[in-house]
Amino acid sequence: MEKKIRVLSRGLQIIECLGSESRVSLAQLNRVTGLPKSTLLRILHTLQVLGWVYRSRRDDCYRLSYRLQGLGDGLLAADALAEASGPILDELQRRLFWPSYLAVRRGLAMEVVERTRTKRVLVVNPEVLGVRAEMLRSAIGHAYLGHCSETEREEILERLASGGGEAGRLARDRIWVEETLAQVRKRGYGRREPNQWPAPATDLCAIAVPVFVQGRVKACLNLVWPEGAVESGRERTHLFPQLRAAADRLAEALEQSALAF
Repeated sequence: MEKKIRVLSRGLQIIECLGSESRVSLAQLNRVTGLPKSTLLRILHTLQVLGWVYRSRRDDCYRLSYRLQGLGDGLLAADALAEASGPILDELQRRLFWPSYLAVRRGLAMEVVERTRTKRVLVVNPEVLGVRAEMLRSAIGHAYLGHCSETEREEILERLASGGGEAGRLARDRIWVEETLAQVRKRGYGRREPNQWPAPATDLCAIAVPVFVQGRVKACLNLVWPEGAVESGRERTHLFPQLRAAADRLAEALEQSALAF
């Protein structure tokens, strides 16, 4: 009979405990698992380094990372999303002329997984697939943060804040973050100004909306155009409604298929 690996067993016991609650303190873990606090701290530190668990500085409680929650909560695979979105992106370009991209969250950034395939305009790098957009300096990042759950948003912001650099500085400025995301929710979309984010081309404008499946943000869809190419006011009255409708069509297609489960 094979022996049980005690450390692995204890780690899984902690994960099960965290999975049953939205947040758990060290004292609660100690009571539930019966493990010494010194042992718990060593295991929790390992899980944090690996990205499976994070500790909120707001309340000192531990939570499962969305990296781990995503293994079993029915998140859509990027390739499935890309396959479903292709025709919708191409149809959107036929209507609006400008190209679009679909992005999903990858850790602390948004990764482009599909783009408009038709070649009617060349305003962006054709190798944009796989590009990772910063959460706090891109339209798709703002759209995602503005509409994901509070728990997920706090995890992202706290991890960005601890990472330093420009992203860390912005994440620590909670007044700026709240004001920015409040504007996103009020408008219904994230917005990127030219030169705001070091994209493949820096003279581009973009707006982005979330794609909701079963009430949760699964991806973000954007629309990109060169600075000065869209008349003032048409972003809100013309581009946004059609981008929102395209995102809703994608969500409906996903919810009606096995891809959403």
